[in-house]
Amino acid sequence: MNLNIFRNRTPYLGQVIFKFEKFPHYSGRTILNHVHLDLGFTKLVSRLKPYRTLEGWAVNPDRVEAINSYTGGMIGTHTFGPDDENVLENSFLSKDGQYIGDLQKGWWYFKNAMTVCEEYPHGVAEVWNTAPGKETLQHGKFDLKGYYGYTHRGGSLFSIGDRLFDESYEPREEDYEEWEWAGWVEKFDAKMDKADPLDRSWLEQSGIASVIPFKMRGAKVIETWDEAKQAAINMSKYLS
Repeated sequence: MNLNIFRNRTPYLGQVIFKFEKFPHYSGRTILNHVHLDLGFTKLVSRLKPYRTLEGWAVNPDRVEAINSYTGGMIGTHTFGPDDENVLENSFLSKDGQYIGDLQKGWWYFKNAMTVCEEYPHGVAEVWNTAPGKETLQHGKFDLKGYYGYTHRGGSLFSIGDRLFDESYEPREEDYEEWEWAGWVEKFDAKMDKADPLDRSWLEQSGIASVIPFKMRGAKVIETWDEAKQAAINMSKYLS
């Protein structure tokens, strides 16, 4: 038997249970641990039932240490509201205390070789070609894969050679390779053919930009890492 199937992949301590679910991406008394088999109409998933303490869910101290050591952020307490009356324990924060997300967000950063973008911590991350380590924390640019801009609505990685995202940009055929533009036209036409009246109205309003990836929506080709960072910031602001 492959015991790896029972592995807890979350930053919490708890019991792994198995279920068949069609829509497993929710949190309640349990959280999604892993999708093991996707059958289309349903999925075999494992979920974690976290152990509880007086402060809430029991956290895995080894994984908290990994987040603190390798993401450029830290797990701590976030307070907000009048007189800091609202308290969120086990929050993922930038080094200067800005709120980025919860503990799972910090674990997501660690698992995906991401570090906090100090200039825009809530919505942009640095992504590395290698797993987090000493070189990552030293920001060795030779190891940088790109900047990931995101919100709860989606995200995109920007690297040298992509386009500097501009939400006001109107895509022009002359800005792209012939094969690129032809592919997007074909994709747009196919969507229009299948669209219901409501979707068709939205597609007509959005135009071909609706099928062009965020990393290709802009007039300028990204030539520097600073431009890649700015593209990620632009896109994060656009989606927020």
